Amino acid sequence: MDDDNGGEDATLASSFEEGHVLVDAAEDFAEQVEDETDGAVSIEVIPGGSYGAEDEIAEQVQEGVIEMHSGGGVPYEMFASEYYFFDNPFVLEDLDHLRDIEDSEEFEPAQETLIDEGNQRHVGSFIFRGLRHFTANQAVTEPDDLDGVDLRLPELDPWVTIWEEIGASATSVALDELYSALEQGVADASEGDIAQISSHNLQEVQDYLSLTGHQVQAGGLYVNDDFFEGLDEAHQDAILEIAEEASLDASDRAEDEEDDLIAELEDDGMEVVDDVDQDAFADLAEPAVEDLFDSTWEGSWDDWQNL
Repeated sequence: MDDDNGGEDATLASSFEEGHVLVDAAEDFAEQVEDETDGAVSIEVIPGGSYGAEDEIAEQVQEGVIEMHSGGGVPYEMFASEYYFFDNPFVLEDLDHLRDIEDSEEFEPAQETLIDEGNQRHVGSFIFRGLRHFTANQAVTEPDDLDGVDLRLPELDPWVTIWEEIGASATSVALDELYSALEQGVADASEGDIAQISSHNLQEVQDYLSLTGHQVQAGGLYVNDDFFEGLDEAHQDAILEIAEEASLDASDRAEDEEDDLIAELEDDGMEVVDDVDQDAFADLAEPAVEDLFDSTWEGSWDDWQNL
């Protein structure tokens, strides 16, 4: 929105907590945009779920209630669901695989659909958040360890489908309610990237961190398209260039800090379990992943694996 001095004020919301890589990226982005535009574009970052869960924030950006957000892949799930495969368990091999997908011609329609259907554009590259792992009050090393365990998942149908194929009992809980759900026994276990586990202090309510590495986790910076198109070209260019830089810098930090965060969680009393049978989980997930490509997602699993 216009401020009293003719500049543009924007709110950038996130459901993630201060200290999470997605919030760090947002804060770097906001600071650099304000510097580069000499204050003509001013961005206030509000983390911690003050504007709700990820889907609620994405809806508010779509409607123009807020101008920007920093989050996971939820906007793709909401507005370009046929391309949402990249943000699901057991689909991507590693970060390089994600980069190959986002740089491909085949993925360009995903960005266009996000603008057309969601009135928001993904600016910058995907932000690597790390690999997703398990937390619980018992070690999780093989699928049988999930018997009788209520696993907290976000309200994302494909994730629920895949984990139920493996044998988990899914309990949908919004991110801003994650800590309390584990503390109160609404859920017994969670899965998430190390930054999420650390920034939400899950070591206080979970005894074990099992390194399942079941998902390459990514997120991004998103801008309401009406707001973006209302900026002059120089400010649009600044946002795009700075978002790219902030996203890649944050990704590099996430890679560098992952081992440090695991060590900190261990120092805080979490037992780290690394003897996980990852292939056993992946083998059980494969039928659900293939069914999702056949019924919901664009292309085939083989096509995206062979880019």
